[in-house]
Amino acid sequence: MLYDIVIRSLAAVGLGLIINSNGITTTSVVMSICVFLLLEISLLFNQKTVYLTLTGIPFVITFVYMVAVIDASLPLVFSIFVLGGFTFISTILWTRMMELQAQLHRTRDDSFELESILKDKNKRLLSEQDQQVHLATLAERNRIAREIHDNVGHLLSRAILLLGAITTVNKDEKLAPQLDMLANTLDESMAKMRASVHDLHDDSIDLKKNFDEIISELSAFTVNTDLDLDEALPTNIKLSLIGILKEAVTNIIKHSNGDTVSVIFHQNNSFCTLSITDNGTLSDEAKTRISTEGYDGIGLTNIKSRARNLGGDAYVYINDGFTVFSRLPLNN
Repeated sequence: MLYDIVIRSLAAVGLGLIINSNGITTTSVVMSICVFLLLEISLLFNQKTVYLTLTGIPFVITFVYMVAVIDASLPLVFSIFVLGGFTFISTILWTRMMELQAQLHRTRDDSFELESILKDKNKRLLSEQDQQVHLATLAERNRIAREIHDNVGHLLSRAILLLGAITTVNKDEKLAPQLDMLANTLDESMAKMRASVHDLHDDSIDLKKNFDEIISELSAFTVNTDLDLDEALPTNIKLSLIGILKEAVTNIIKHSNGDTVSVIFHQNNSFCTLSITDNGTLSDEAKTRISTEGYDGIGLTNIKSRARNLGGDAYVYINDGFTVFSRLPLNN
């Protein structure tokens, strides 16, 4: 914009000098001011036709004034055409440069946007890759735990039984201490093997995968989720959450006449909460039965038992739709 103003200012100065070349009069001064204003006002219009038309009018006015009014010499008339040609060429070149610059900016913005999209896709691919590695690791842990339990556990159990039989029929008192020591060693090995298998199995409980599989059963509903999942939760908490969600989803599939389900899971350092809500409606009779103390229908007993076994609570709200809310402490 600044360069365009400079070009037009130079053109206005040149036309002003040509208009006043035969002497400064009131008419020439007014003409010079009008020429300057027309050249600068043309910058206010974005439409190219109007822009160029307003740029050409001052040169036409100057030409008519010089030829018709003061009968200017040929060199002055020629200078008007030279100055007009310079102004129009400069203006067209400047306009083209601005168009190319705008195109360059659009290309740069598009490249930044594409780069951002590619980065997001790479992040998602890496996340999916990490998830696949995590699932493969869990599956391998399950396989190892199953192999240890089925093979090593079976062999240790057989060895313990055989040692017990040998101890029963043994008559040599000198061998009794050694047999007792061997029995204690086998019992300790069995206990450590069971603990290792138990730890491997506990680590293989993928809370997100289980939640996704259960929620996927709600194919006939619009499901909204807000899940703050943490795989570092204790195993008993994971199993209870999975069980509560499964019971609630089963109830919704069997009994709900709604079309939307909301699943919300949040946690902090002390406790975690799981809320499952659907927008189905209940009759007054059903509301009365559910609100009755001791009512054990539609799987609510299992949900409450799972929560209470961990020192938590579970509640049912039937005001707006049907909500199952459970709160489980993390310090037990």
